[in-house]
Amino acid sequence: MDINDYLTSFRADGERIRMLATQDMSLPIPCCDGWSLGDLVSHLCGVLTMINTVVESGAPPTQRPIVPADAALATFYGEALERLDATLTNTDPNAAGWNWSQGPGVAEFWYRRAAHEMAIHRWDAEAAVNDCRPFGRAMASDGIDEWFDVYLRRGAGRAEEPINPGGTIHVHCTDTEGEWWAAMVDSEIELLREHKKGDVVARGSASDLFLVLWGRQPTSVVEVLGDAPVLDAWCAAAGG
Repeated sequence: MDINDYLTSFRADGERIRMLATQDMSLPIPCCDGWSLGDLVSHLCGVLTMINTVVESGAPPTQRPIVPADAALATFYGEALERLDATLTNTDPNAAGWNWSQGPGVAEFWYRRAAHEMAIHRWDAEAAVNDCRPFGRAMASDGIDEWFDVYLRRGAGRAEEPINPGGTIHVHCTDTEGEWWAAMVDSEIELLREHKKGDVVARGSASDLFLVLWGRQPTSVVEVLGDAPVLDAWCAAAGG
């Protein structure tokens, strides 16, 4: 996926959430234990505001964004969405800027992160109204890659003690290109984007695999071969 793909996805999912934010904010989100639709929209208000600040300044955030109460959430969300859209549209993706990944310190990181943040939370908002829609193959496959290459490394780096899920994992998309194999030793991740036998193998559509890795769907929606608890351990290691 390229920058235009990320922006297109960000806008589509952002608008879908804006529409759903007109629903009852007390609706529970089944896949996010303890969260209501209002909690989700509040979270997104903070995330959108934070990303906008970071992209504009190129520096890490210094304080948490102030988010209004439920009555004003939908309006605040819409404004934050439009503001970040404009900022991303008018920013050079190659501009130097802070991000929390182990990759290059450039603004490009935030285009991908914003797109996937909105994608997974679009699913959450849809779950609140029982109208979930699958992800496109390219978006889901890229989301799996981000999960491995960004979130696993972040989870390992944030751990107070070295973590090791206790085995190797192989994830294989059956509806598009995309295979990943990973091992972790003393919080250092070895990642290969190729076919290689793992202690556990998860096979399925890119959309289902993306949702399983993020804990939005049970592992029963994909084919799991080998040591199933290893898959659970890897999901926990990402740190959410």
